[in-house]
Amino acid sequence: MSNDTSMGAVSKHEIATDVAPAARVAVIGCGWWAQGWHLPHLAANSPSVKIVAVVDTAPKLVSTLSSSPLLCLDLLSEKYQCPCYTSVSQMLEDVGPALDGAIIATSHASHFEVGMLLLNEGIRRRRIEEDGGQGKDKTHRILNILMEKPMTTDVNEARRLWEMSSKGYPEGAFIINHTANYRPQTQIARHIIASNQIGKIRHISAYMNGPLMWLFNDSSNHSWVSKTPWKNTTSSNEENETTDDRSPLPGNGYAYGQVAHLIAWIYAVLGAGEKSDAEEIAVPTKVYCNMSHAPKTGADISFAAVITCCDDVTFALSGTALLPGSQYADPPIGKHINIELFGEVGSLMYGGDDKIPGSGRLELRRSEIGKKCQPEYPCSDQDWSGLLREGTGMEFNMSEIKDKFYFEDGDQEGIGPGSLKAFLDACRNSCKGTKTPINDSFVGLRTVQIIDAMYRSSISGNAEEIDI
Repeated sequence: MSNDTSMGAVSKHEIATDVAPAARVAVIGCGWWAQGWHLPHLAANSPSVKIVAVVDTAPKLVSTLSSSPLLCLDLLSEKYQCPCYTSVSQMLEDVGPALDGAIIATSHASHFEVGMLLLNEGIRRRRIEEDGGQGKDKTHRILNILMEKPMTTDVNEARRLWEMSSKGYPEGAFIINHTANYRPQTQIARHIIASNQIGKIRHISAYMNGPLMWLFNDSSNHSWVSKTPWKNTTSSNEENETTDDRSPLPGNGYAYGQVAHLIAWIYAVLGAGEKSDAEEIAVPTKVYCNMSHAPKTGADISFAAVITCCDDVTFALSGTALLPGSQYADPPIGKHINIELFGEVGSLMYGGDDKIPGSGRLELRRSEIGKKCQPEYPCSDQDWSGLLREGTGMEFNMSEIKDKFYFEDGDQEGIGPGSLKAFLDACRNSCKGTKTPINDSFVGLRTVQIIDAMYRSSISGNAEEIDI
């Protein structure tokens, strides 16, 4: 079904002749997060961005997490002046040739199917180009993807998305919405590790504690706490979800819902996916994990894990949802995060309260024999003019590089987090037929592999292997 009104429909004439720089974006999954963040952020980027479709299998959208009723699909279509669809395939058939990118904000277990549909659309476009069927310039419009985290809740699906996005259709950007990974502090930390300033990594220690019992101990928050996969592949509507015939997930709760951000940050800073197999850091082979669970839902709410790595890195990871309070209270209570990377000649530490920027900063220490070890603060001690946004070739504004603690970016105001900015830059490049070399899928794969092994270990009581 589509609401193909004149207010947002893309005509064949537009597809053939439009050379305007506006990035054309579809939003797939129109629940709480899409309506509270993605759609307003896209609208705030107008006129350089045009929302060309909203997609959800549920015409009426409901969420237990929203403080006000969600708009139904027809009203979203009217508000954002674009057609609406209940099928990704129908949307691609109608809008496909003029689409620069799509945001996947569906339920976690449906990311794979939607992602594969979009990647196959990119391959279809490329084949048309190869056959000489794209018009005068013979260049296909590259299709880019911004996928909510976690990439999937299934290791095999995560591996297939990585293979498909990095080898099958590498032309398009494939970005996972780990907003912390797109902070300038993260890029500085990555540079420090890549330039060997602390030497060979030998130990990693990290925790993430959040005020989230209100979320994980409420059985009405199905997609956050249930172990059952959902088959509605374009919906983020919890009341519309129905189970499929796949085996239950080994677990669901705080690990997939929150700790995915922490693991993804660590592997992004370590340069996962950018190095050869021999150079990769902290390659996980086995996980031993204890978990505790919410009394009403059975979702995991705390864990302690030891990750065995084949390159002799020791890795300890822990976290809990039991921190009192709520990030949506007045005043809001933030998540407490701490990450420490120890190398043979130094260490790099980053941590704080994510609602209080002044609570922490990026800290570097170096070991120099015979010299007093003084902490350095790279964000203020070094000149980062020319620091590039991940994969875009665009520089950060110097005003963005602050010597404070910033992690996830959940601000509903403004034009969106760095991950969205990188995605939209890629979409604008698509209008020109230019590739954007950014792909988060390997970081996504490592994240899913570790969390899956954590759940399996908590069930078996044994260390569980990871097939790398």
